[in-house]
Amino acid sequence: MGGIIAKNLIENQDFSSCNFLVLKPSESNRINNLNYINSLEKIPQNYVADIVFICIKPQEAKEILEEFAQAKIFHKDTIFISILAGKNLNFFSKIFGSKKQIVRSMPNLGIEVNQGIIPYIHKNLTAENKKIILNIFVNFGTAFEVEEKLFHVLTALYGCGPAYIFLMQKIFYDIAISYKISKKTAYDLTKKLFLGSSLLSFESTLDFSKMIENVASKKGVTEASLESLLKDNKLHKSILKATKNGIARSKKL
Repeated sequence: MGGIIAKNLIENQDFSSCNFLVLKPSESNRINNLNYINSLEKIPQNYVADIVFICIKPQEAKEILEEFAQAKIFHKDTIFISILAGKNLNFFSKIFGSKKQIVRSMPNLGIEVNQGIIPYIHKNLTAENKKIILNIFVNFGTAFEVEEKLFHVLTALYGCGPAYIFLMQKIFYDIAISYKISKKTAYDLTKKLFLGSSLLSFESTLDFSKMIENVASKKGVTEASLESLLKDNKLHKSILKATKNGIARSKKL
């Protein structure tokens, strides 16, 4: 996700590649002309960060960030932006200081195509710096401020949501293959199905139930197909259970 953010900011000309310093990068998805540094000791002398994106695994966050906080490369107005699941504002304040400007966000994978969902909350952020952050987020998709207690739900539902959609696509693809449709045709048609349906939904002013009704005519093929999914609310219950499991894991993190 950190690589996606950096690439997006460069492509949208918010920053040039020389503005970035990437500390302890992953080995994959590296971007040309970025400054990659593998240890704190290699940070250039007199380097000071204006904005810090924290893009690490939440399970490793405490140890990594406590070490990072000792680097002394921040000034009083440095903005810390976290995309970590489960870690609240208080977690970062304890590490970087209670007066530091901290933004907690949870962008989903849609930011890669500038269609992300980005809930956020902040602490100590000045009005001027809030504008800066929103100008950054606007390139990624839809950003909106929320209460921190909603982050677990938003993470499980919309942060994990792309994987749910990809799973549905795989199911359609696998079923098509089982009926002897060629792999290429099944792959292409499944992608087109989800793209077309998403665009129809996005441009419609109807509620979702009405959109379903418009496709599922009485005693038609679609109505018969939906019957087993709607019976006893099975699909709803499965996704609700998945969401609850995600919320539980987010809280545990």
